[in-house]
Amino acid sequence: MNDEIQKLLEKSEEAIQVAEKLLKESYFSHAASKAYYSMFYAAQALLKSEGINVIKHSAVEAMFGYHFSKTGRIDPKFHKMFIEARDVRELADYAISDDIIGKVATQKVEDGKEFIKAIKSLLNKKEQKHENAN
Repeated sequence: MNDEIQKLLEKSEEAIQVAEKLLKESYFSHAASKAYYSMFYAAQALLKSEGINVIKHSAVEAMFGYHFSKTGRIDPKFHKMFIEARDVRELADYAISDDIIGKVATQKVEDGKEFIKAIKSLLNKKEQKHENAN
């Protein structure tokens, strides 16, 4: 695994840890936002492992769906999870009067942890396959 992919995974792990801390302090909107970013960085890492370098949120979402969800390389629930997290993040970051309630934020943090775990598993399998081929 190259350094850039590793750094994105580390950033993803850090974001989910921050999300958990924010959730404990009842900063629900911020926790939901950070949970989304944990998924975003993990998805970018996975895409980079395929030589796909995209940075726009919509492009990461689309390429993740096209290359992994639609092909069955990852359970499509993770693409849906990613899309929903982005929707919640946009509400959390940009809405003035609508705040993210604890239940929604808690679910997004749990989704983020599950998403990261799935991405890391896929990357590990890919790495093992590469090592066995050499």
